[in-house]
Amino acid sequence: MSAKHPKRKTPAPTPAPATPAPVSAPAAAAEPSWLDSADPKKRMWGKIVLVALWIYVAALCLLALDQWFRWGIFGPKIPPVP
Repeated sequence: MSAKHPKRKTPAPTPAPATPAPVSAPAAAAEPSWLDSADPKKRMWGKIVLVALWIYVAALCLLALDQWFRWGIFGPKIPPVP
């Protein structure tokens, strides 16, 4: 005896009638990013944040290279493990 259940043919579900989805009115005009803002103060803060992020990523890359090649930039050189 097989433990498989017999296959039953079931009718394919009929698709629902095609009704267009209600289009919601867009919320208030989406605010531009800080870099594209009309306000010069926001633009300046956007640039500062972007530069700070790039400096952070560059420091992480330099730290990874420093640890890989044991350059000793971010601390004393570690002797090789025997």
